[in-house]
Amino acid sequence: MLRLLYSVWCWSATLVLTVVFGSMAILTSWIPPRGNVYLFWARNWARSVLWFCGLGAKVEAAPGGLAVREAIFMSSHESAIDILALLVAIPLQLRFLAKKSLFYVPFLGWSMWLAGFVPVERESRQSGLEALEALERRLRTGLSVLIFPEGTRSRDGKLGKFKKAGFLLAIRTGIPIVPIAVTGARPILGWKGLLIRRGKATVRIGEPIPTKGLAVHDRAALVERVRGEIQKLRGGE
Repeated sequence: MLRLLYSVWCWSATLVLTVVFGSMAILTSWIPPRGNVYLFWARNWARSVLWFCGLGAKVEAAPGGLAVREAIFMSSHESAIDILALLVAIPLQLRFLAKKSLFYVPFLGWSMWLAGFVPVERESRQSGLEALEALERRLRTGLSVLIFPEGTRSRDGKLGKFKKAGFLLAIRTGIPIVPIAVTGARPILGWKGLLIRRGKATVRIGEPIPTKGLAVHDRAALVERVRGEIQKLRGGE
C-alpha cells in the first residue's frame, strides 16, 4: 500500500513538473541555438523529478569520458529512470534519438520536437535511415548525441543485442563513442512498470573509443569493443 501511494506521488509530481518545465522549454525554444536552452530546462526537470521522488543519481566518470568536445554517447537501457539520470550526468549539448510516440506526449514531446531531438519508428527501416541522417547533421554542427544501442529497454536486465546503425554513424563521422552503463535503475522502475521503489541509479561513463579512420568493415569489431566496455562498466553483468 505504501509503495502504491509513493508511486502515485511520484507520477503526480512528474506530471506537474513536466507541464511546468515543458512549458518553459516551449516558450524559450526560439532562443538560438535551437535546443540549447531546452537542455537547461530538461536537466532541471530531471533533477526536480528525482528530488521530489527521493531518488538518487550518482555519476562515476572516467577522466576522458566527459572531456570530449563532442561524442556519440552509447548507454545501456533498462528503465525510464535512465533518461533522468543521463540528463543529470552528461553536461554537454546533446540530442537524443527517441521513439516517435514520445513526440506526441503533451509538453514533453512538443518541447523535444522544438529542441531538435530525433524521432524514430523502431520497426521502420526508412525511419531508421532518416534518423541516422538527422543525427549526422546534428553531429556536423558540433553537438553530441545519445543513443541506446539496444534500441529499447532490456526486458530481463541483461544487455541485449546491439543495433548497427549508431556504429555506422560513428564510422561515417569519425566522432568517438563514449560507452555508458546505468545500473540500479531497474529496481526503481522496471520494464514497462508503474510502481516505483526508492533507490539510487549510478551512471558509469567510460573512456572515449576512437572511430576516426575506421571503415565499414570495422563495424563488427567496433560493436564488440563498445559492448565489452559497457559490460565492464555494468560490473560484468
